[in-house]
Amino acid sequence: MFLLCVAVAQASSMTAAVDPHTLPVSTDLARRLQAHVRFLAGADLHGRKPGTEGNRRAADWLAARFREIGLEPLPSLGGYRQTLSGNLGDNLIGMRRASGRTESAPWILLAAHFDHLGGNYLGADDNASAVAILIETARALPPLARHHVLFVAFNAEEPPYIRTPLMGSQQFVDRLPKDIVDPSRIQAVLVMDLMGGVHWRPLQDRLFAAGAEASPGLYRRLKESRAFEVRSSKLEPRTPNLEPRTLTVLPLGMHLIEELPLIGHVSFSDYDAFRTAGVPFLFLSAGRTPRYHQPSDLPDTLHYERMAETVTWLQRLLPAVDEDKEPYRLETNRVELADDVATLRLLATQAAREDSEIPGTSFLSRSKLRADAQWLERLEPAMATADDISRLQRLSLRIQCLLADFPACFFL
Repeated sequence: MFLLCVAVAQASSMTAAVDPHTLPVSTDLARRLQAHVRFLAGADLHGRKPGTEGNRRAADWLAARFREIGLEPLPSLGGYRQTLSGNLGDNLIGMRRASGRTESAPWILLAAHFDHLGGNYLGADDNASAVAILIETARALPPLARHHVLFVAFNAEEPPYIRTPLMGSQQFVDRLPKDIVDPSRIQAVLVMDLMGGVHWRPLQDRLFAAGAEASPGLYRRLKESRAFEVRSSKLEPRTPNLEPRTLTVLPLGMHLIEELPLIGHVSFSDYDAFRTAGVPFLFLSAGRTPRYHQPSDLPDTLHYERMAETVTWLQRLLPAVDEDKEPYRLETNRVELADDVATLRLLATQAAREDSEIPGTSFLSRSKLRADAQWLERLEPAMATADDISRLQRLSLRIQCLLADFPACFFL
């Protein structure tokens, strides 16, 4: 009887699991994204570890793609490469000049790191997925009217370089190219990391957006553009009856992502160097899956149509940001608690149900999620206390822990 109950519980849990191998790759854009990932996460590049031949080959390939799609190198660099100290290799940087202004135009940055752990850790989701989106967004985006756009593939983001002066994004900020002049000339930086993974069905066509809550102007643009439809007319003629797809971008405050029990604030990607320099930022991610930092993070485990939808969304978001003439300001302690609560209420409600729970959820975790879902239904964001915010942080971390299949999630 016990074994039967276990089998039933596992079957229920798997109803919410996504097998990425079954997801169609139907559009030309999705196929191009897939081809980029297959090269970057191919065994021949041996995981793109900084300072290795595989990392250098990835950099050469990126420089060729930048040239192919017509990006200009920064004059101060004399090419697409910013050489890093420590013999780690290069950041790759290409620009699209503003059409209406030249020397005095401010900058918008779209960025993703291209390195990974090396060896048999090939890093398809982390972070070939985001680099592929970077390339295709650069290909599709025409010159903006008011802002130069800088497309940056950072190196040396993974351990042991993350959160150190050797991190590629930190070196970029510390040795800012002369063309940019000063960090205050950067209107906003959009950083992408882990953009292709899919594991839990309720997240199949969703993306998380964090950090913009600290910049009212940027957050307004995010809110305006965070849900849209990609109509079936944009798909291949051979699939005319395919249902319209919808990408929903869910806001989630950085304070709910970075606050770790017993550790405190911990940054997770290239946005941190810009935040420290006072630059408004948006951090985009589909979130971790059980394949995070594992040899199983391979090109055939990604959701390429959602990645294609993300390119389409960025083509709407970046011109909207370009319309804003006044510089954005960064208020590092600012939160948008009502949106935080709405996002976590949605996730907790689905995660607490047996027919849509996160695969691998234990009885203890499910009990906590059900209690949290009931609590969130009663919570008024305007009346939230410090204890409420701490509970929101624990809930956010519990969900992230379950999505990545980290052990002992029930302790949170």
